[in-house]
Amino acid sequence: MAKWTFSGLQIAAVLALSLLINPAAPARADSISISDSRGQTVQIQRPVRNVAIFPLPIPEAMIAIDGGTQRLMAINPRAKSALMKGVIGQLFPEIANIRTDLVAPDFVPNVEEILTANPDIVLQWQAKGGERVAPMENAGIEVATVSTDSRETRRGYIAMLGQILGKEDRAQTLLDWDDRTVTELAKALRSANRPKPRIAFIDGMIGNEFVVFGRQESYFTAAGLVNAATEAGYTDGSIKVGAEALLSWKPDIVFVNYYNDTLQPADIFKHPVLAGLDAVKNGRVYKTPAIDPATAAGGELACLWLAKIGYPDIFVSDFRSEVSKGFHELYGKDLTATQVDQLLQISWNGASAGYVSAFGTSH
Repeated sequence: MAKWTFSGLQIAAVLALSLLINPAAPARADSISISDSRGQTVQIQRPVRNVAIFPLPIPEAMIAIDGGTQRLMAINPRAKSALMKGVIGQLFPEIANIRTDLVAPDFVPNVEEILTANPDIVLQWQAKGGERVAPMENAGIEVATVSTDSRETRRGYIAMLGQILGKEDRAQTLLDWDDRTVTELAKALRSANRPKPRIAFIDGMIGNEFVVFGRQESYFTAAGLVNAATEAGYTDGSIKVGAEALLSWKPDIVFVNYYNDTLQPADIFKHPVLAGLDAVKNGRVYKTPAIDPATAAGGELACLWLAKIGYPDIFVSDFRSEVSKGFHELYGKDLTATQVDQLLQISWNGASAGYVSAFGTSH
């Protein structure tokens, strides 16, 4: 029987011919089903090349999972502004080129522009679906919803992003980090065996009227903190109350949300009505870090920060090092000391009790 043999050049020619016949072979497409925060099944084709994300905190998670912005087609204009003003924008300056015309700041989609841009999938808030989701789905746009109402829904969108991007292992790494953090915090807090600090979390202020977080968020619980607004009977994500309500709640600690880029602890310290709060008298008013606790990609750092503020004698680790290590794990980038200062709001927390000694450094 005759034996056929091929030279290296002949083999290369055969391979080249096969690629010409079937050029898509190396990047084999597959169709997968994902389940969004509604429990609704969404069918997508991978590889996904373009993703539009309208909720504010989700783009950071996608960047962490995907290793960059190359597939992030569009984001909310408010998200872009916040990212470009912060450290993430310094680490990924190309965010400046991501388009923001597919959605309004209030999350209402621009259906006509979305159809023209033709993203493979759009991620949108589940809440107010009638005005935020239905118009897109009625136009035939593929939409998956997300929610940050609970730890489970936050973990759900991390897992879903992993599926969409074909990077399930990377998403699981972030979820494992979340599990370890919550477990370690719970163990330390059980050992503490003391009353939990009560907090007020301020999102906005106009005169004597305040917007505060109303429900007991899971990241408050993980950090061993109790929301005084929830104790007072509120369950909504955000509520409007007067200064007198804050006085009646008597929180031990007041937090000012980092998403409000004008309100700072100094505004609370000098407020004529809130001067009567023990939290103000004791200097326990803090601007939260520029790290979103409502995401399972980096929220672990924010949880640990909250625990360190609530229990400074228990959580004594070098938090600056934790932030540097965490951002390297998340984004593959090394932070400067100035960037760590910026993330931790060192300048705005200068007059807050124990802050500079616990979180600051000289450089």
